[in-house]
Amino acid sequence: MTAHFVPPIARQEKPPIVPIRHPRVSGRALRSVPGRRGMPVFGVLPTAVLDPIGFARRMHQDFGPVHRFHACGNWNVQLVGPEANEFVLFDAAGNFSSEGGWKPVFGRHFEGGLLLRDGQNHQWHRKLIASAFKQEQLQAYLKVFSRNVEALLGDWSGESRDVYEMAQRLTFANGYEAFLGRDAAHATREDLLAFRYLMRSAIAVVTMALPGTAEARAKWAKRHVEGLIRPILAEPVDPERADLLAMLCRMKEMGLVDDEEIISHLTFVIAASFDALSSGTISTLYYLAAHPDWQAAVREELCTNIPDPHAMSIAELGKCEKAEWSIKEALRLNAAAPVLWRRSVKPFEFAGHQFPVGTITGVNPMLTHLLPELWEEPHLYDPSRFSAERSLGRHRFAFVPFGGGAHGCLGANFAYLQVRTLLRWVLEKHELVLSDGRSPRWYHWPNCRPRDALGIELRKRS
Repeated sequence: MTAHFVPPIARQEKPPIVPIRHPRVSGRALRSVPGRRGMPVFGVLPTAVLDPIGFARRMHQDFGPVHRFHACGNWNVQLVGPEANEFVLFDAAGNFSSEGGWKPVFGRHFEGGLLLRDGQNHQWHRKLIASAFKQEQLQAYLKVFSRNVEALLGDWSGESRDVYEMAQRLTFANGYEAFLGRDAAHATREDLLAFRYLMRSAIAVVTMALPGTAEARAKWAKRHVEGLIRPILAEPVDPERADLLAMLCRMKEMGLVDDEEIISHLTFVIAASFDALSSGTISTLYYLAAHPDWQAAVREELCTNIPDPHAMSIAELGKCEKAEWSIKEALRLNAAAPVLWRRSVKPFEFAGHQFPVGTITGVNPMLTHLLPELWEEPHLYDPSRFSAERSLGRHRFAFVPFGGGAHGCLGANFAYLQVRTLLRWVLEKHELVLSDGRSPRWYHWPNCRPRDALGIELRKRS
């Protein structure tokens, strides 16, 4: 095994998981924080699940940037704004646990994933996973992305399609190859649905696996995913393979990880990356289709800087700043991860309020990205707001589509490269044209997606 597969941290002894007992916080302990309890038992959960962004806007409007609500059996505090993002995500004082914040949301089906680890144990495992996102790995993934986009174009060119389903197929195929090392042609519809159902378990109001519920589908999905991955772990690993599964299997041979940890990491990375990335992809395609002037500008930039899409490089894609602005602006308007959760491990103070140990604390990128005091005409699609000139002086935590701090998304560059690769292939010979003049109705949890079919025609350019 070559040394580049093993980061230096892996040569250190694996830090153990240190269990944290999170005390339950009563409403009385948060009495200085304005908010709403909601329904008996369920709290505000049914309302929040039905209309996540409408609920968030009403809470912010009625109670301000620091408020509380009852859901999932706990009082939850939500903080809105760039200062809140920095305070919670960067967490310079070590106030928060990621595991404690995300466990009520994803703990039932993603135990062992990076979001559900803290401290030195999290740092150690994060270094292992980061091996799959190094520069040379990302360059190799470009060939995977291009091959899968070409296959997609064969079905989409000259036609109108439900672009959300197209985006899900594409991002799943890319993750299937990049993380499992398997040809995406072998992926089944059931494989895609299994990872989708795991992510959608976050919207379950009823967490009993009753027939037909999101929880029942997630239980099936967990069994399916394990049945997909576990047999592969017994197969020999080709020395030339550089996918995440191959790297983890090599680390297993060194005694660094076991089968259960590999399955946990792959389950979380594939599910989170494909679902969040399909969200960013659909938003980017929609806004470019709705704004032909920006579509033309992005087309010209990509085709000028990347003469041959079969041989594109990270360096070439890095020159395409307008393409990157267009993606960022889509992510600003439709945050792929609307709320990021933590739980306090010690008392803290914020905005004049005192919070006890055990406070479930969320920050809301979805609302922060739309605050008029941060963004001029916040509901207007204007990618140029991400130019160097217009970004000058903006709070560095005003835009956090991939989180931040120790738990910031490892796959941010992976995501930007995928979408820019798609745009390079699509726009050279096609125009993105909306099939329906109506604005889509967006649903914002756990990742943003259209409520109804969103048709976009890939019209051939003369």
